[in-house]
Amino acid sequence: MAAAVLSQPYAKTAIPESGPLDAGMLARLTLVDAERAGKRIVAVGDRGFIVTSDDDGKTWNRAKSPPEPLLTAVAFADDKHGLAVGHDAVILATSDGGATWAQAFSAPSEQRPLLDVIYVDASHAIAVGAYGAYYESADAGRTWTARKVEAGDKHLNGIGRLDAATLVIAGEEGTILVSGDAGKTWSGVPSPYKGSLFGMEIAADGAIVAYGLRGRIYRSVDKGRTWKQIDNASTATLLGSARLADGTLVITGAAGMALVSRDNGQSFVRLATQTTKAIAKPLAGGPDEVLLFGEAGARAFALPAAR
Repeated sequence: MAAAVLSQPYAKTAIPESGPLDAGMLARLTLVDAERAGKRIVAVGDRGFIVTSDDDGKTWNRAKSPPEPLLTAVAFADDKHGLAVGHDAVILATSDGGATWAQAFSAPSEQRPLLDVIYVDASHAIAVGAYGAYYESADAGRTWTARKVEAGDKHLNGIGRLDAATLVIAGEEGTILVSGDAGKTWSGVPSPYKGSLFGMEIAADGAIVAYGLRGRIYRSVDKGRTWKQIDNASTATLLGSARLADGTLVITGAAGMALVSRDNGQSFVRLATQTTKAIAKPLAGGPDEVLLFGEAGARAFALPAAR
């Protein structure tokens, strides 16, 4: 759902269809999500752009991909096979670590942007989105089937995997759906918040950390049955998150917001980003660095020292 909050500026100079991007070109892109495919970083964003880096974000290349609308999320099953989703319910697939992409599915007539995608396992993938959109693949993303998992048509903004069997969806008006059987069935759980939740991260201790409008952060240690609100002095909407290799949690959002937790989401400190541009997604960069993706491309920041 980060894409609904970010602006989508158009570059004044042409971006090459593939190949190297200089720093100026990258800074003119809005990048909405990013993940690692092995050591490679793959980021997606406006006008269907997909960019990759093999050196922790120091240099970037534009991947070969078909012309598409805004891409909102990307996920990888391993270092070769990945999926990207976006507006027009488009789903792209790669089998070479994000270097080239092909369209696997699209449904523009339904007018339901897809907002997140995960692999449950190497063959089972789920994409969710606006107005209750829920698509499922049982063949590693080659074909997709629509399902209805929520009684209304609330936006399903983010989906996460707690363990091999437990999946969680966060959405509009505090929607929280939980599946205990890898997505076969879903049920709603009482929500701590009536505003929209835009995503979640699974902490190293197994806690679910959900976040959304007005800087709200909630934490659950019992698979979403009960929640505790976590202190956050800022009311900037929170859009994206990542868990780094050492367990550090980073949550980012509007107005240049970036929050860092070293205690599995029980408390957060603010990272000084020197920007008011929205940050849609954090991702581990080089040693002791976090890469922040958003309205100004990708930038690296040093993480605060652990207490």
